[in-house]
Amino acid sequence: MHIKPTILHNRAPFLVLIGAIITLLTQNACIQHRQLVNFDEGPVFDSLVMKVTPPALQIQPDDLLAISVLSQTADPQITAPFRTSAVDRSGGGGGTQDAPQYLVDAAGMINMPLVGQVRLAGLTTQMARDTLESHLSRFLKKPIVNVRISNFRFSVLGEVNRAGTYSIPYERVNALEALGQAGDLTKYGNRENVLVIRQTNGIRRYGRLNLHDRKVLQSPYFYLEQNDIIYVEPLKAKVGDTSDALISLFSK
Repeated sequence: MHIKPTILHNRAPFLVLIGAIITLLTQNACIQHRQLVNFDEGPVFDSLVMKVTPPALQIQPDDLLAISVLSQTADPQITAPFRTSAVDRSGGGGGTQDAPQYLVDAAGMINMPLVGQVRLAGLTTQMARDTLESHLSRFLKKPIVNVRISNFRFSVLGEVNRAGTYSIPYERVNALEALGQAGDLTKYGNRENVLVIRQTNGIRRYGRLNLHDRKVLQSPYFYLEQNDIIYVEPLKAKVGDTSDALISLFSK
């Protein structure tokens, strides 16, 4: 009389295990092909013509600027400071002989030979070039200045294959390139609602990117700014690995 209940009781963990595996397989099947595809909404690319002008970046505190100076001034002693590293003067970063690097301090200033402190925060690199040329023209003959942000950083978090903070040697990067640096989205990444967190001049802003929409290239958040954070949220269909589920099951 007591054999059948005992058998059912002994089989209970096995039945729970089978149920958990079926649940995992069912939930995994909920991810549809469309959820893994970019640019499948809106006018087709063959008929879509859009003018995309990347916004000019503004220099911010903690930016590292590579600044090269050329001049027709004959005296090498005057131009020598612009051919050496500016590490000691700026307080950070490395430099090359051709392009010394200057750290923008918390007040938005750099300390440059001959002219002293110059405020560059809030300016584009082109405006900074014009500003420095104006200052240096008092000391150098027809100075030519080039300014470049050399520590452009961004972070990619969430459902990507290589989450982390990345630093690139150029100033222009878009969201697709940033996601490519992070190994692209995992199959559980939500392409409809990619969050971009941006802080400029002490103000934090948030933008959303829908990678399904072909017009995403026109979004003001498509091109990144310094220190942007990209967060890819998971799809609701995401579940743990089967191995993790089994470990959790047997640890109870």
